[in-house]
Amino acid sequence: MITLHLNDQIIKSLSRPELQILQYAYENTETVLDMSIQQLSSQVAYSPATVLRFCKKLGYSGFAEFKYALRAELREKGRNVSTQSSQTFTTGMMIDTLSSNIQATSTLIREEQLNQAFHYLDSGCPIYLWRPGGLTAVVVEYFEKLLLSIGRQEVYMIESEKMCEHILRSRPQKCLLILISTSGKFAPTIRLGKIAQVNSIPILSITPYANNEVAALADVNFRFFTDQRENLGAEFTSRLPIFFVINTIVQCYLRYCQTESRIEKGGGHDPAL
Repeated sequence: MITLHLNDQIIKSLSRPELQILQYAYENTETVLDMSIQQLSSQVAYSPATVLRFCKKLGYSGFAEFKYALRAELREKGRNVSTQSSQTFTTGMMIDTLSSNIQATSTLIREEQLNQAFHYLDSGCPIYLWRPGGLTAVVVEYFEKLLLSIGRQEVYMIESEKMCEHILRSRPQKCLLILISTSGKFAPTIRLGKIAQVNSIPILSITPYANNEVAALADVNFRFFTDQRENLGAEFTSRLPIFFVINTIVQCYLRYCQTESRIEKGGGHDPAL
């Protein structure tokens, strides 16, 4: 059995499933080192999202970093850990983390959320995407182009905070505001969300899995797992899980439209759905 030197506050913060995961890791450390997050999830009978939440509560960026801490603990205790595993840690950790984040994100997407999003896409109302700048701007531009590529009309990307505020305050008809945030705490995004809420404008948001103010303002909220990172003082958080969420929304919407079209033509329900 190994110890990760967890303090009492961390232990108390763990839910019952998370405590069971911790116990399994303590009692089967060497086995866990050879597992993917999906394999551990299957072994403990909890979702990858639960395993990832557990790792983050312990202070690790993801499952790969948690395994690295276990491996380091074994080395301290003088156990035999393969040299190859140590040498490939950096690359293996990054690939495993990215894969784990996407897998865990997929478990957070619910059919009810998608149906709510489809309602707004079907309504024909104007869609405004707030483009906050930085790396998130690339994600917003991608979402806009995808919506336009599937034939959705009246999709507008807004770069100016003042312009977005003016639109939200003066819009004479219903519209949809889309907010994307890697932290859920960006002040301008929160402010625009509050303005939209006051003016009864629905919000679709894409935010991290943890509770945050942007998510709390949204009528439809899609959550994702990612690791908050910095590089030389600059925010460098991966947007890969956000791209996954956006693609899921659009691909499922296309499938939904195809099914609805067949039903209207008398084709009946698609048994594959």
